[in-house]
Amino acid sequence: MSSRLLVGSLLVVLTAATPALAAAPSLGQIALRPAQVGPGYRMSVIPDGAKVHGEVTLDLCGFSFPSEGLRTARLQLRYGKAGQLLQVSNEVVRYRHGGAQQALREITRAASRCPRGPVGSSVAGVKQITYRLARLTDRRLLPGYLALRVHYEAVGAVRGQTLKGTAIIVYQARGDVLSGVYTAGTGLAAQLRVGLHAAEQSALNLERLA
Repeated sequence: MSSRLLVGSLLVVLTAATPALAAAPSLGQIALRPAQVGPGYRMSVIPDGAKVHGEVTLDLCGFSFPSEGLRTARLQLRYGKAGQLLQVSNEVVRYRHGGAQQALREITRAASRCPRGPVGSSVAGVKQITYRLARLTDRRLLPGYLALRVHYEAVGAVRGQTLKGTAIIVYQARGDVLSGVYTAGTGLAAQLRVGLHAAEQSALNLERLA
């Protein structure tokens, strides 16, 4: 084959492949829909929920997370239901190649080595925080997932206010995307039920990336 014909053939192949590359789903398409969380839930973008720089994805047990520098896009949505204190959030993050799996390894390692005493936090307004973690299992989640029941006691950076609470957090990764599902509010049983269901639905959304 002549070099001119070879170049022409490559151009045809690359041109044909372009639509497939452009069709990669947006983070909004990967994030949970309100109906996936449960009946009656409404969705909103949290303040600065589409920003990467200056916003934190991973913060646990005082560890540093080098994968934070590999993020290329981020979207965090909040889901609430009228008359219900329980809140659910889904954060979906796109990384440079390999970054999502690195992030999942980092957060899993932090959870396994979490100090029992207070540690610093990279979250704005939090001076230090103490964690008590318990691992959760759910066979409907993606391989390598991390699911935790987190009891925390946080001391604020201003006036030293103390905030206590319990949350459910679940991290899963597929390809170059990491999904975090978080719950907050009263009632551990409700958090477990709604949070794990939302995480299972997030797993289905991530599986569609294959």
